Amino acid sequence: MFARDGDEALEMCNPAATAFDMVLTDHAMARVSGPDFVRRVRAKGYAGEIVVLTAYAGALEAEEYRELDVACVMEKPFDAGELRHWIECIHGCREQSPAGAKIPGRLRAIDFCRPRRD
Repeated sequence: MFARDGDEALEMCNPAATAFDMVLTDHAMARVSGPDFVRRVRAKGYAGEIVVLTAYAGALEAEEYRELDVACVMEKPFDAGELRHWIECIHGCREQSPAGAKIPGRLRAIDFCRPRRD
C-alpha cells in the first residue's frame, strides 16, 4: 500500500486498520518529517519494523531514530535488489513472537544500510 504523504500514511497506520509488518518512509516528506512520522506511528501503538529512506544520510539524527526503534536507515540511491536484501535481513535479524510482538532485548544486527558502491 502507498500513501501520498505523511498524513495519509499516519491514517493508514491506525490500530483498527490493516496490520503492517513493515513501514518504509522517507526522512524528508511534505507535512511530516521522518522523525515526527515515526514518533507519531509509535505513539499509535505500531510495533512493527520501520525503515527510513534518505538522500541525506550524513545529516541524520541517528540517535533519535535508534531511540524510536527504527530498524534501518537506508541511503538513496539504491536498487530494488538492495532494498529486498535489507528487508530480508531486517526480518531475519529480529525474532518475533507468534503474536508478532518483538522479543524484548533482542539486538538488531544492523542499524544503517548503505548501498554497495562498486
